[in-house]
Amino acid sequence: MRRIYGRTDGEERHAHDGCPRTVRLLIEPATAGATHLAMGTEAVDPGSRIPVHVHDDAEEILFLYAGGGRARVGDEEIEIGPETAIFVPAGAPHGFVNTSAAPARLTWTFSPPGAHEKFRDEAVWKHARRDPR
Repeated sequence: MRRIYGRTDGEERHAHDGCPRTVRLLIEPATAGATHLAMGTEAVDPGSRIPVHVHDDAEEILFLYAGGGRARVGDEEIEIGPETAIFVPAGAPHGFVNTSAAPARLTWTFSPPGAHEKFRDEAVWKHARRDPR
């Protein structure tokens, strides 16, 4: 089973909910045999956002490595830039708005895995092979 995943590996999906962004699922139980986490990347277009949402059964770490924006976790909301880590406890409302002129690039990690399956919801996320950009 693979243990090293690059930028073009994994399953790519595009949001079609009015908030343009792309996710790539990289490490999860099905691909790497991970038992305690799932990890991938997300690119948020300029002016777009990750809508405020909640994961009741998982903690999440978001790590912004390029671009900038406004992050919210619970009642805390601040402007952030590259090399910023965001911890989201289970049950905490959270979201992100890209306020920069370039795509904001983040990693996301869920523990335990399972919350990453939301990216396979065809009502919001289309597989890259069926919905090219």
